[in-house]
Amino acid sequence: MTQSSNNKRIAKNTMLLSIRMVFVLLLGFYTTRVTLKALGVDDFGIYNVVCGFVSMFTFLNTSMSNGIQRFFNYELGKNGIDGARRVYVTSLVVQLLLLLLIVSLTETLGLWYLRNKMVIPPDRFVAAQWIFQFSVLSFVLIIMQVPFNAAIMAHEHMNFYAFIGVLDAILKLAIVILIPYADIDRLILYGFLLMLISLLNFVLAYVYARGHFGEIRILPLFNKGLFKSMLSFSGWNIFGSFSGMMREQGLNMILNLFFGPVVNAARGVAYQVASGLQGFVMNVSTAIRPQMVQSYAQGNSARTINLMFSLSKFSIAVLYIISYPVLLEINYVLDLWLGGDVPDYTASFVIIVVLITFLNNMNASLSAVVHATGNMCKYQVVSSSITLASLPVAYCSLKLGYSPNSVFWVSFIFTFFMQIASLFILRSIISFSLSKYMRKVILPFILFVSISFSVPLIPRFMMCDGFLRLLVVSIVSIFMSLLSFYWVGLDCKERVLINSFLFRFLPKNKKLVV
Repeated sequence: MTQSSNNKRIAKNTMLLSIRMVFVLLLGFYTTRVTLKALGVDDFGIYNVVCGFVSMFTFLNTSMSNGIQRFFNYELGKNGIDGARRVYVTSLVVQLLLLLLIVSLTETLGLWYLRNKMVIPPDRFVAAQWIFQFSVLSFVLIIMQVPFNAAIMAHEHMNFYAFIGVLDAILKLAIVILIPYADIDRLILYGFLLMLISLLNFVLAYVYARGHFGEIRILPLFNKGLFKSMLSFSGWNIFGSFSGMMREQGLNMILNLFFGPVVNAARGVAYQVASGLQGFVMNVSTAIRPQMVQSYAQGNSARTINLMFSLSKFSIAVLYIISYPVLLEINYVLDLWLGGDVPDYTASFVIIVVLITFLNNMNASLSAVVHATGNMCKYQVVSSSITLASLPVAYCSLKLGYSPNSVFWVSFIFTFFMQIASLFILRSIISFSLSKYMRKVILPFILFVSISFSVPLIPRFMMCDGFLRLLVVSIVSIFMSLLSFYWVGLDCKERVLINSFLFRFLPKNKKLVV
């Protein structure tokens, strides 16, 4: 397949995933509003802190799944279906061992922490224990689903991925609409029904992968050398994922220790907003990353680096285009979304978390290249050490009497340092020009933001607060951002690619003027 057709496939998959994301985002935001009303602030906070603790262990699964995804992409690029089949069989063994480890940890260390350390009202403790167990069962299903998801992503079947995402969002909305009519404990029922959705996702992924990909067969192809390589790669990945988990969930527990579940509810809402905005960025990453790894496996390092530049630039640009109007109208958006039941600190949490997300997206493209090379040691040691160092500083800031916002500002500062360190580490792993990175990524972003930043402020300050202002600010902001990014943010080759993709949706007698 030619590079041109690969680029077009990236554009097609990005568009498909973006359409999917619009539905998921809108449904997800409305679902959070309905969930907050159905459960109440206290139960919503309990759900977030309990599930947040269980999700601490997802760093193990994330590390392994990233490794499995990397080896699927690499072997498909280098050895085709035969190589992918060996990865599939070996990944089943890896995930089975991981499942046993995580169940052991959650049912011992996890239960101890729940019973002895979490700040939970006594009358809601039984419900919290049920939520904990349902979260563990959902986690088990996610672990079992990883090899099938990896095959789907490696083959770039984004249509099925989009379908699953939309179905998942619809079902989650349906259950929070229905639970107020139930006579049993709403929090317990909510956790049980979410676990059933995880079960359905697993079954659908298995059936689809089994029916479409020849490598999804259990054959005597276990490869000891591949097993060791996957464990070695994932071992360093675990270190990095552990640091990220400790930063996010560690901060969540620190907030719980100082302020209780109400602030955890605010954090949960903030991360829901950031996650929804980040979903659009993940469309770009999901479409590009498989080809980054496959290009490196085929010895085409130049294309790998060019894709890294494109992923960095498009990721932060998409996040800015989507998030800027939301941040300008954050107070009204939260009131509109949550119906006035907005936990304290939510607006400021959202703003800081989105700023952190900008830095994380810049770093994500660098880590994608590191994953492609498989040379994880130096990168993970340095970046993980910087990430973990933010925890004691955040704890001390609260101990000194600073507001809950301080823990997120600490995280932002340390994430900034990690981004700088990552650039120099990556250059020692694979040859690329830092000055070219600045010219291709940072400078275009600064230019297009400088041009588009001020215009949406005009309706923001001239109009009265309300839905009409939100609509006008959003339209003006998105239009100006897209226009300035097209002319200033894109280079000539990228504009040609975008134009060729847009031509497919225009009548044949029309021409796009550039």
